Amino acid sequence: MEAASKLKTTKIIVIGDLILDEYLIGEVNRISPEAPVPVVWVRNEKTTLGGAGNVVKNLSRLGVQSFVLGRAGNDTAAKTLDDLLSSENTSSSKNTIIRSEKVPTILKTRVIAGHQQVCRIDREETFPLTDAEEKQLLESFSKIIQEADAVVLSDYDKGTLTASLIRKTIDIAVQHKKIVTVDPQVSHFFQYEKATVMTPNHHEAGKALGKKLETNAEVEEAAKKIAENLNSPSMMITRGEKGMSLYISSESKTYHIPTVAKEVFDVTGAGDTVISVYTSFLAAGLGELEAAIVSNAAAGVVVGKLGAETVSLEELLQALEKRGSFE
Repeated sequence: MEAASKLKTTKIIVIGDLILDEYLIGEVNRISPEAPVPVVWVRNEKTTLGGAGNVVKNLSRLGVQSFVLGRAGNDTAAKTLDDLLSSENTSSSKNTIIRSEKVPTILKTRVIAGHQQVCRIDREETFPLTDAEEKQLLESFSKIIQEADAVVLSDYDKGTLTASLIRKTIDIAVQHKKIVTVDPQVSHFFQYEKATVMTPNHHEAGKALGKKLETNAEVEEAAKKIAENLNSPSMMITRGEKGMSLYISSESKTYHIPTVAKEVFDVTGAGDTVISVYTSFLAAGLGELEAAIVSNAAAGVVVGKLGAETVSLEELLQALEKRGSFE
């Protein structure tokens, strides 16, 4: 596929909530004598990028370079975040990670035993960016927008993407004729006006519209309504085992793309993979429908892995070859 060869020269700005994902992996052999809970004997530990950082990780696996804008705490976890970002295909000279004295670096710890999550421990405080922090990110964004091919807004509703920052970054990107893709939060759902595409799951889209989306007809109506409301050229709704649906405004048509997952092991991070792959291939020259087919194939790979995993370009091309989507 010709677009795949262009990925290594593609540059994407990622703005959003940076999170550290910690995994404590072990086994359960007994119940605690202190309470009726399992005792997990930890045999392995790992810390990886989560939230917007998982988008960065996904882009890196494709060979795409990222410019990262976000916020972390002024703490030891932030040093871990920096180290992990530097290990990915990011430009440290173009990244802007604000150090906050008020907001700690978000850390989510998952305890896993026997390939099953036992519990999750969240350490976070969510406060919106201050005016000074927002100004700093916007100034950095304005300096690097011309170098980028696309922008991803990765919104986990942790305070980085304020309504004001969303509006201003999209306006700047549109002015420079850049692709803008959004992994949204329901609380900001109708604030991403003029984005190239938004990629909510069917639960998020339904909640934003105040209805359940179950049938193809309901999804088609919702996708069209949201795209028109946001004045966006396209709208993608991911649907779990039903795959995804893509509405293209210029055609006034919704395409339903069935899932290619053979076995769903863990859906954690699948949305990050979808938006990363879709944005990358759109920026590399594929059309909207083709990019959606590729991102759907990528999602089919990552849901067969444990945790917020990624798909390599080699794995993706193999999945596409098996699917027979492209020559």
